[in-house]
Amino acid sequence: MATVQIKVGAYGQVYKGREVGGKQRLLAVKKFNIPGDRSTIGIPAVVIREVALLQKMKYFNHPNIVQLLDASVAAAGRNLDLTLVLEYVDQDLFAYLSKVPASGLSRDSVKDVMQQLLQGLDFLHTNMVVHRDLKPENILVSSRGEVKIADFGLARIYTFNIILTPGVSEPFLQGFSPRTFWGPR
Repeated sequence: MATVQIKVGAYGQVYKGREVGGKQRLLAVKKFNIPGDRSTIGIPAVVIREVALLQKMKYFNHPNIVQLLDASVAAAGRNLDLTLVLEYVDQDLFAYLSKVPASGLSRDSVKDVMQQLLQGLDFLHTNMVVHRDLKPENILVSSRGEVKIADFGLARIYTFNIILTPGVSEPFLQGFSPRTFWGPR
């Protein structure tokens, strides 16, 4: 697979590649190089979180969530190379909007993009996933107008039990006076 680097992030690089054999489709290949020296302890939580969430969502195959196609880990000396193979999408929302004519997007185009984005968010929130890093660079838009949410490194899975248990809120509340919460009366 021939690759061209298209993005550099905090934990890795994203490359554009083409599938060998089979469908010959374009792919996004996200590579993480995880140092194995003594100054670091294991795989960063951001990387584990992203892989786990993408694996979970892979089975739902939602049209507005970027699809994880494969994941692999290989030892590279003392380091680990983690590779995620994702569906390729032409551009992010920032690039899409930068190509809009001076007259702006049509009302129907805005409605379509927003509807797809909200359907993706509804799917995530219904499944108790909060993205926490939604920005134009993490919203992908294909040349066919398909909108997909990507980059789940900061995302969290929440449950009602965790959010509403007294054990979580009581220690927090005990350390503060009512004036801190309610302000001067």
